[in-house]
Formats: sequence, C-alpha cells, structure tokens
Amino acid sequence: MNSSRIGILLKKQIKFVCDTEMTSLKPGNVHQYSQSYDMNIKDFFKSSLIISKCLTKNNLDLGKKILTSVNEIQDKIKKNTNLGIILMLSPIVTVVQKEGIISKEELIKKIKSLIKKQNIKNSIPIFKAISKTSPGGLGFSKKYDVNQLPKISLHKAMEYSKKKDLIARQYCNGFEDIYNIGIPAYKNFYNKWGNVNWAVTGVYLTFLKKFNDSHIVRNKGKKIATNVRKEAQNYYFFLKRNKNLSKIKKKLLFFDKKLKSKRINPGTTADLTVATLFFEKVTKKTIKKP
Repeated sequence: MNSSRIGILLKKQIKFVCDTEMTSLKPGNVHQYSQSYDMNIKDFFKSSLIISKCLTKNNLDLGKKILTSVNEIQDKIKKNTNLGIILMLSPIVTVVQKEGIISKEELIKKIKSLIKKQNIKNSIPIFKAISKTSPGGLGFSKKYDVNQLPKISLHKAMEYSKKKDLIARQYCNGFEDIYNIGIPAYKNFYNKWGNVNWAVTGVYLTFLKKFNDSHIVRNKGKKIATNVRKEAQNYYFFLKRNKNLSKIKKKLLFFDKKLKSKRINPGTTADLTVATLFFEKVTKKTIKKP
C-alpha cells in the first residue's frame, strides 16, 4: 500500500474511531445517549474531522502533529474535546505512515522506539500542547511541570508520570495495555454481538474495572477513582454475562446517570478505548490456523 493510500486509510479510520466512541454507551463519559459536562456531541464530531486532517499531514513529526491538532481544536472548537485522543492516536499514525500496515506486535516495538527517539527539542511541542489544554499536566511534578516546558525528553517525562497517568504509562510501555487488555476485550465483545458500538462499550468497561481512571484521580481524588473502578466491575460482569441489550442499556444508563450526577468523568478510560479500536483497525489481522 503506497503512502497516499495509507494516508487516506488513516484519515478515514481516525474519523471512524472517534465518531464510533461518541455513538457508544460509555458510563460517565460523553456519548449520544447522554451528553454532559457542558459539551455538545457535535463538538466531538467536528473535532474528529479536524484531527483526522491534522494527524495525517505527511510533513509533520510526532510533536508537531500533536501541537497542530491541539491548536486547531482550540481555534475552531474553543474547548478541550480530545487532548487524550490526540496523544494516543498520534504515535500510531506516525509509525503507520512510515512503516505501512504492520502487525500489532511490530507496532508496539516501533512505538516504543519512536517515543525514546524524541529528544528535548522534539518534545517541546508536545509539552506545549499538554500545557495549553491540561493545566494539571499528566501528573508531572513541579520539577517536570509542563507549564514551564521542562528541559527533558518526552520519554523521561512520561517515565516520571507513568504511575500517575495512564496515557503516560502507554507512552512508556509502547501501548502494551492496549494490546494485552484492550484488543482481547474488543475481540471478545465483538464476537459476542457482532456490533462495534457494543464492543467499544465492552472495552471501556474493561479498562474502567482494571485501572483507576487518571482523569478522575486528578479531579476527584484517588479514593473516588478506586470506588468507581470497583463499581465498574459489577457492570462489566453484567455486560459480559447478559445478552439482552435493552436490559444492558438500561443498567448502564443508570450507572451513567449516577456518575454524571457527581460530575465524575472517566475521560482517560475513553481515550484508551478509542486507541484500542484504532490499533485494531490499522494493523494486520492475524488469521487463525484451522
């Protein structure tokens, strides 16, 4: 597949995965069944179109892809709709543009290499993007405060933050959580229903029951994040064990209303979910031997 066709594929899939997230039920997060947090779902559809164009520009390196996307979103949407998604999709896009469609295992290796190769100069645009849209950074200390544009490499900054932030964790492990947790969950739930939206809901609850959501920790504290994680386990198993989607929808919307009434938003979990779907869509499919 030549670079032109790869660019078209990436642009199409970025738009698809972002829009699919919006049409999938994700308790506590923004979706078509229940909007919240002063955000309009239309803003997210506009944002997906913007980043699909920005992230696929061939003349931009990783840092410039991220900063350009953030600048365009701020200019045209006036809200931070998808910093996390931009951070999660940009390394995948950068690798696929260069290497083409490769296996998931190879993509993990290439992402690790890409992140480690970012020197201080290349890392500055990424710190600028985070600083513009996320005043709290990604759990950086005052020593590595992104608002002061730390004079360290991207990998070093993410290494420091990986215990506090799930996106930083992915930058350090080459998206291994996407591969080891997200992809198996997507395949299992897709095989169950043959429906991408409900598979996405399954991935979302899989991550939510597994990790304390970074966005919740930063905004509500570790105790509340832990409580949400534990509560999510019940809804995950309800989703896994039941086949009646109308009952599942009713149950999950109850959880959704409960979280939103307390303004609890598992935003980082949603970012990992989008990255999982994108990871699946732009890699070689393994064919099981009979």
